[in-house]
Amino acid sequence: MRLTELDKTGEKIPVIGQGTWGIQAGKSKDYYEHWKKSLTHGIKLGMTHIDTAEAYGLGTSERIVGEVVAKYDRDEVFVTSKLLPTHFRYSQMKKAAEKSLERLGLKYFDMYLIHFPNPFIPIKRNMRLLEELLAEGKTRYIGVSNFSVKKFQKAQECLKKAELVNNQLRINVGYQKHIINNISFYQKHGITLTAFSPLGHRGLKNLDLELMEKLEKIAERHNATIHQIAIAWLININGVITIPKSSQLNHVEANALASEIVLSSKEMNLITQSYMK
Repeated sequence: MRLTELDKTGEKIPVIGQGTWGIQAGKSKDYYEHWKKSLTHGIKLGMTHIDTAEAYGLGTSERIVGEVVAKYDRDEVFVTSKLLPTHFRYSQMKKAAEKSLERLGLKYFDMYLIHFPNPFIPIKRNMRLLEELLAEGKTRYIGVSNFSVKKFQKAQECLKKAELVNNQLRINVGYQKHIINNISFYQKHGITLTAFSPLGHRGLKNLDLELMEKLEKIAERHNATIHQIAIAWLININGVITIPKSSQLNHVEANALASEIVLSSKEMNLITQSYMK
């Protein structure tokens, strides 16, 4: 698995990690064992960055991730979680972060994000929480998710000493606006983008016909699937990592293999230009 630097931290993380958005609450033991096997298999393949959030399955995702990572030395895995910004009071935010750590069975997050901006909660309050968690050693790095460039800049301005190292955004071959419009900002400042939903919620089934044909031709050239090419397109962009989710072992293996695909500049441009037409 290829590694890349997180922001300018010196921290090396895999270009492809594992998402857990699909883990639901109230399911059978077999359902959760299936997810745990998939996540464990992904870790063995080098996808040691696991992304979760208190919102996923009402905390169930964090609990399952915690049971998986408990089998490994702490420095073998990189765990990201996210604060659901519906906690209005500062004390509620702090308690929510501590509950997430409790469900994960961890003393600290590797990275902790604000899940999305809430217009009814001052960004300054969110940033105060992140900075305090850093100071207390309860997270190693901080960032945001679903923030526009303008909101990202405002959030950074609210921090006294710390820096945001990550913005997690929905990016895939069928939804490229953050790359086309804003990638230069993030690359200029060395900020890592984490692309969630790298295959879209429908597995690329709703792509434009021209873009689909281009993906199929590129996939044939690389003896790969269009899904692997879609993931490869993301991680061939400087400063972008991704977190595909899968509970199927064969899909986990296919995702990991996508890290080995190097697309030419011509192939990268074909995908982008087909989207823009």
